[in-house]
Amino acid sequence: MRRLEELRAEFDRRGVRVVTVSTDLPKEIREERHLHGLQARMLSDPDLVVTDAFGLRNQAFHTAPPGDDTEALPVPTTLLVDSNGKVLWIDMSEDYQRRSDPQVVLEAMRAHFD
Repeated sequence: MRRLEELRAEFDRRGVRVVTVSTDLPKEIREERHLHGLQARMLSDPDLVVTDAFGLRNQAFHTAPPGDDTEALPVPTTLLVDSNGKVLWIDMSEDYQRRSDPQVVLEAMRAHFD
């Protein structure tokens, strides 16, 4: 996630806002926000409501830390959504530890927003 900050100038130029969704509770997000190094709105989805709305629940294996009762976590996914809420592009990772490469996101922004 932190690598997306490499695209800050490109986001700003296009008026793109970065929003992240995680299963972390709001308190955890506030306390650990600085670790991500990303200027983004970070939203809490502990019950996976947003995750399930997009069909992004990882059912393959449990990836939460020990003691976390979450049954499954979201598949790491990057979406480009226009101002009307229409999903223009989606990049889903098969590896829960990998996120979209910034260059892939930049090329998608160029294709959909330029």
